[in-house]
Amino acid sequence: MTATKTTTTGSAGDFEGRLALVTGAASGIGAATAEGFAAGGAHVVLLDLDADRLADRVAVLGEDRATAVPLDVTDTEAVAEAIASAADRHGSIHHVVNCAVSFLAAGVDATAEQWQRALGVNVAASAMLTAAASRRMPPGSTVVNVSSISAHAAQPARWTYNATKAAILALTRGQALDLAPAGIRVNAVSPGWIWTPEVEKAAGGDRARWEPVWGRYHMLERLGEPSEVADAILYLSGPRSTFITGTELMVDGGYSAMGPEGLGDTAKFAGSDMH
Repeated sequence: MTATKTTTTGSAGDFEGRLALVTGAASGIGAATAEGFAAGGAHVVLLDLDADRLADRVAVLGEDRATAVPLDVTDTEAVAEAIASAADRHGSIHHVVNCAVSFLAAGVDATAEQWQRALGVNVAASAMLTAAASRRMPPGSTVVNVSSISAHAAQPARWTYNATKAAILALTRGQALDLAPAGIRVNAVSPGWIWTPEVEKAAGGDRARWEPVWGRYHMLERLGEPSEVADAILYLSGPRSTFITGTELMVDGGYSAMGPEGLGDTAKFAGSDMH
């Protein structure tokens, strides 16, 4: 099994003097991304429903590097106020990461209310926030949307979640085209199974038991860490990706590249002389 990593490794100074807005920043991928931006010199505005966890994140990152704004991303007035306040305080917004997510998964029995919530959080809120922030973003700014391997695969009873994640990819391409004249790049990352609080909850906290089971969906035979997705987001936001826009970066340990044979008989390769 390939070794894992738990901290982001962005280059110091990549984001010095810049302002980043990260939604879903209280935990998981959003929290790891905020940590990476702060380590790179940015000030990060953390947006999330969970006020207590946001306060904990600010305590870790420091008030000079982070500001907590508890809100529901579907509240357009609250989002607009947060964007205006951040831009007025720091001059401009340079990076937006749409990581907030509704994990609501329902299939043939999904209600209208469930569809509205899933689409509202995962698609409409990201679109509205990016549109509002883009008016305060100078050339050279970036947006990264978080999609999923679920955008590409049929999974049982997951119409709501998978449809919204696929919509994020279409949204990303449209945003990249329309914001290119303003010098704003827009990309997406699609994680595989990542050891986030949501996955930990599904595992009942028993990673030793469940990671080998779920890990076999990936070539690397393990789940990813939030920091590994955050590193991809930071790359797409940073100075080494300036000719990349309108694209999707898979951060999935090989999940999307495997065929129906899965991992196959990997044991036969152990110790062999492969060239």
